Amino acid sequence: MGEQILLERFLWFDQQLRQRLYPNAGHLAERFEFSAKTAQRSIEYFRDRLRAPLEYDALHRGYFYRADFELPAARISAGELAALLISRRLLCDASAGNLEGELASVVNKLGGIISSHLPGTLAPDEAFSFRWNQFVPTKNDDFQRVCQALLGARLLTFDYQSPARTGIVRRSVEPHHLVNYLGTWHLIAYCRLRHDWRDFVLPRMAALVVERDEFNYRPRADWKPLLTDTFGIFQNRHSFTVALRFTPERSRLVHGQVWHPDQQVAYDEAGALILTLPASHPAEILMSILSHGAEVEVLAPDWLRSQVAGEIKRMGQRYAVRGK
Repeated sequence: MGEQILLERFLWFDQQLRQRLYPNAGHLAERFEFSAKTAQRSIEYFRDRLRAPLEYDALHRGYFYRADFELPAARISAGELAALLISRRLLCDASAGNLEGELASVVNKLGGIISSHLPGTLAPDEAFSFRWNQFVPTKNDDFQRVCQALLGARLLTFDYQSPARTGIVRRSVEPHHLVNYLGTWHLIAYCRLRHDWRDFVLPRMAALVVERDEFNYRPRADWKPLLTDTFGIFQNRHSFTVALRFTPERSRLVHGQVWHPDQQVAYDEAGALILTLPASHPAEILMSILSHGAEVEVLAPDWLRSQVAGEIKRMGQRYAVRGK
């Protein structure tokens, strides 16, 4: 019997015992839709292998605990409980679009386990939440196909619409890592068409097929730089160092923010925060810079400073036309 299947049975049986409902093999078989013999073997495993102090009550025709007992899997500390609550909520909020099918089943089962060990009455879904904006949800079926290929070391084929090019290209890739970036799922994979690593946005995939062909996972060091070496998720071959100066007023807001693990922070005499970090794609760092408006100044590199100035000029022209 699989450990996950056994755990689900034991958690349910344990709850019934604690509520003094006198569960028996018949109840267990009916609940999980298997034979009475299988149910009885599960109860014996619970008693003999997990040393649960079960006693049969002939009058109630069911079992009860004759002594105090705590299911090993249910020994959840306060910190572990908080981690489970947050993980469940994150799975709901950052999942592949609307939860459906097996993904919904996992979340609901996890929620049931957590709820049975909560010290208070606050519903888990009311305790935590996550919010993103401007993200693109992924279709649940597509998400599951990507997971199947990723975990099974199977080639994944799909039509891909690149944001940088027009037209659709059929790709065959070796999936290595899924990352959720600001609410949108990305797949880090080795593309057999380009013979190189690529970052694929799941919502831009279509007609996904999990192939029968398997592949050998490549070293983590080959693809990890796509996630960690520079700012953001967009990547280019060459990186560059960006230095930004925030006004003293905006510095109070930016203080403590992590733009990149290798960033450096300093303050000038006026109290302005100087942020230095590695980047590789000008478009992504440009969007973040412009989001702070006149409260930030690009100190380096000069070509990025010129790009920002040019963008601001074009913005001014667009608004000037509208204002005439």
